[in-house]
Amino acid sequence: MIPPMDSETMRTVARLARSRATRGSAAAHGDGLERLGAARALRQLAADLEASADAADRRPQRFRPRG
Repeated sequence: MIPPMDSETMRTVARLARSRATRGSAAAHGDGLERLGAARALRQLAADLEASADAADRRPQRFRPRG
């Protein structure tokens, strides 16, 4: 089973998604991202990840013994 992502990982991925969305929107000729709506989808992904990270920070941490 894959362990859930921690909040810092989610925030890092959100920053990367926002960066890619901004880079795609700022391109003079673009690379087709705007036409396909990818920049909007990346911004939504980033917002969703930030919300998930905030929720993860509010949850009490489960103690998982090592071993």
